[in-house]
Amino acid sequence: MAHTVESRITTPASELRERLDKAERQLPSLDTATVAGFLSNLDRMDVLFDQLAADNVDVRSEAGRWDDLQRQIARNAGRIVKLANGAGGYAALRTQNPPATAPWWQLDAMIAARRRRQTRSLLITLAVVAVLLFGAGWAYQTWLAPDAETLLLVDSLSSAEQRAAEQDWSGGMAAVENALQTLPDNAELLIWAAVFAERLGDEPRAQAYAEQAQAQLAGDEASYQIQLGSTRFRVGDIDGAVSAAEAALRLAPEEPQVYFLLGNVAEARGDIRGAIDAFARAGDLADPDNPQLSVVSKMRYGMLLQQLQTMPESALPDTGSTELPAGADVPADATPTP
Repeated sequence: MAHTVESRITTPASELRERLDKAERQLPSLDTATVAGFLSNLDRMDVLFDQLAADNVDVRSEAGRWDDLQRQIARNAGRIVKLANGAGGYAALRTQNPPATAPWWQLDAMIAARRRRQTRSLLITLAVVAVLLFGAGWAYQTWLAPDAETLLLVDSLSSAEQRAAEQDWSGGMAAVENALQTLPDNAELLIWAAVFAERLGDEPRAQAYAEQAQAQLAGDEASYQIQLGSTRFRVGDIDGAVSAAEAALRLAPEEPQVYFLLGNVAEARGDIRGAIDAFARAGDLADPDNPQLSVVSKMRYGMLLQQLQTMPESALPDTGSTELPAGADVPADATPTP
């Protein structure tokens, strides 16, 4: 027995297979106590692959398992990042495990980049759908021959989005405040200014802009909270977005845009079931009064449902039903947006 154990633990190839076995078993049931060791185990396997390749050892079978493990890690990136946050955060784990340059040490950056791409894609989709639903004559006058103020607003909002993506709060504030000199009563610009001020830690200025925006919305507090939450979400303030969404929900519990915002927040937090339920609710409430929002909500629902089906059941919280909402079309080959 002693001889068997010794040969098993001292051979690099056998060590690699044991570590692969451990990682494959561990991934579905990872928790905050084991996530750091799991990532370190990946580092060790990476070294072993290089060592065995240099020794001309045939590890094609193990390489196939390794590639499959990498794909599973990518699919579970949101959950792994959430667990890492509970263990001190990815930045701290990288510091504790230098050089931490492999892809599994950069999952937080990958998730952030994916979220920015999804947000931009959603905004583009909403814009296209809105244009198609407007009358041809009005669309021609508005989009092909806009006045100077419209051009300024579009350019300023685009600049605000870009600065938010770059986390350039000062630059974003400057762009918005410049536009407010010409468009002082624009609620959307005022909300952007309030959110940029929050990011800069300037609470008095944030409060002042927020009050101006509320005044321009003529007391429609629910609409204000929805726009505030959506803008906070765009700058990465997830907790702030939740706070605004909950305030809007209390004011307008049947407003579909509230659930659309809650769906975005849940997805950003890795709560796929919660996001599915929220998008389903948004799609049902929006139909038929807001067909654009209904279509987009059901699209998001379908993509997330496909993603849910590829994830292990034990990795997801039980947050309720994932029954398909009326009218949602989920093709068999649909895949989630990266």
